[in-house]
Amino acid sequence: AHIAHLRRESPFDGGIAATVPTIDRSKLLAQQQARVDELRHAKYEGILGGNPAITVVHGEARFKDDQSLTVRLNEGGERVVMFDRCLVATGASPAVPPIPGLKESPYWTSTEALASDTIPERLAVIGSSVVALELAQAFARLGSKVTVLARNTLFFREDPAIGEAVTAAFRAEGIEVLEHTQASQVAHMDGEFVLTTTHGELRADKLLVATGRTPNTRSLALDAAGVTVNAQGAIAIDQGMRTSNPNIYAAGDCTDQPQFVYVAAAAGTRAAINMTGGDAALDLTA
Repeated sequence: AHIAHLRRESPFDGGIAATVPTIDRSKLLAQQQARVDELRHAKYEGILGGNPAITVVHGEARFKDDQSLTVRLNEGGERVVMFDRCLVATGASPAVPPIPGLKESPYWTSTEALASDTIPERLAVIGSSVVALELAQAFARLGSKVTVLARNTLFFREDPAIGEAVTAAFRAEGIEVLEHTQASQVAHMDGEFVLTTTHGELRADKLLVATGRTPNTRSLALDAAGVTVNAQGAIAIDQGMRTSNPNIYAAGDCTDQPQFVYVAAAAGTRAAINMTGGDAALDLTA
């Protein structure tokens, strides 16, 4: 998307003529997935499989008590895993707002949007999260006519100047930003989305819903291990990634920390240090 933008908006005036790029989304998707597979193997699968001290168990785990897990194996059956220390890093899943008609429609979450092999002519985006805005700009730069529906303003929890700057940049790129706008009804008919909003009716070929992410903790039986979660289901942790159970740690989007990849990576590193006798803290005020 960035390369397409540079080709369309040449920064070298007349020296390098700007051109409208031809986008082959299916080829881009193949390259994208190949890169993800490469990184997954290099950063995770290769490391786990190549270390004799690590045993990988494929299945769905839940706490049996504060010292053991019951794993329902993908291959069938169950296995009990005992532990002295445990790290929970189950991530989060896209949250779906309770808009009438939405669940009955073929809407996109970020997962479907990234896996799509086509570029919609018109894309409506519900949400103003980082994920929503990243994908909104990406699809706009690849050729979609994008409209963003923001319940408040963009990045309303941050310094107002940030949201104002991003909004101005989006509008300069042709992205329509509808602030203080909510969808009260979603319908899908004849291959088209029809959204009823506080600013009238909006039509689109695809609808992306990116209003936040919900921690993947519901099926873990955390109460059996004495692990406390907040009202949103996020695991409460201290600066050392410890939960309310001193032998159980947590890191990443399943916790009550900001949901950013760099925060998750830093938290995971510190959790590993502390689980093996160290004393590391994550200071998010710096």
